[in-house]
Amino acid sequence: MAEIVDFLQAFLQELLVLIAPILAGFVAAALTALTKKWLAELEASKPKLADALKLAVSLAVQAAEQAGASGLIGDKKDYAMAIAQKFLDDNGWDEIDLEVLSAAIEAEVNRLYPNDGAERVEPLSAW
Repeated sequence: MAEIVDFLQAFLQELLVLIAPILAGFVAAALTALTKKWLAELEASKPKLADALKLAVSLAVQAAEQAGASGLIGDKKDYAMAIAQKFLDDNGWDEIDLEVLSAAIEAEVNRLYPNDGAERVEPLSAW
């Protein structure tokens, strides 16, 4: 019985190793599509806010990458979220949903620093 359990564990582990990159590609593609949809809606209804969001996210991601590379911060995503949110708040754009901000940051990271092992998804045309 123990041999069967060991075999199943090893089999499932190998299966997950094979499937994980494929799932990561699907998640990245879905996130990009969702972000495109949110940005298109935002650009249609509030173009100035969309421009501010793009600028805030781009600056925040680059700052987080630099701070992370020099060991100044632990979690780059939290740092980028805080910077982008502060930038937007300081400029009077405090109405951005945190999920939209998070998705925009993930999309910008994927655009600026694509994972060589993952399938490359089409970048956001507006960025």
